[in-house]
Amino acid sequence: MTYYPQMVIKRLLLHKYPLPLVILTTGIITWASLARFSNPIDFNVQGSDKIAHCIAYFVFAMVWFSFFFFAKRGERYFKQSIIKTSMVCFLYGLLMEVLQFLLTSYRSLELYDVFANTSGIIFAVLLLKAFENKLIRFKEDKHKIK
Repeated sequence: MTYYPQMVIKRLLLHKYPLPLVILTTGIITWASLARFSNPIDFNVQGSDKIAHCIAYFVFAMVWFSFFFFAKRGERYFKQSIIKTSMVCFLYGLLMEVLQFLLTSYRSLELYDVFANTSGIIFAVLLLKAFENKLIRFKEDKHKIK
């Protein structure tokens, strides 16, 4: 049997993989938010950590969206998935900032981190919105590949 990339992606998204991917991604975000890092290489790039926050929460939002949107079979569910994704990711980012303040002595709550996280979520939502019709068609066509 020949597998084309689109078939493989559909199989990954439409079956049992979104939940483990959500758990893995959430675990990585938690670890990266609360762990102590020793930086062997000094980048000296102002704001590089904010770029990392933005990228991390962009990926985080995309993974959570795939979980919410593709978990319900046969329903469009796009708008609700966007809203749930945005709320979960934003609140989780806020929780991580508060936990950094409360649980660690080497991390602090930074408002700019919250802004960077939110920017990543907004970029993800904008990209998803741009591909809304394609995603809905992709989901509706899922039963064609078995």
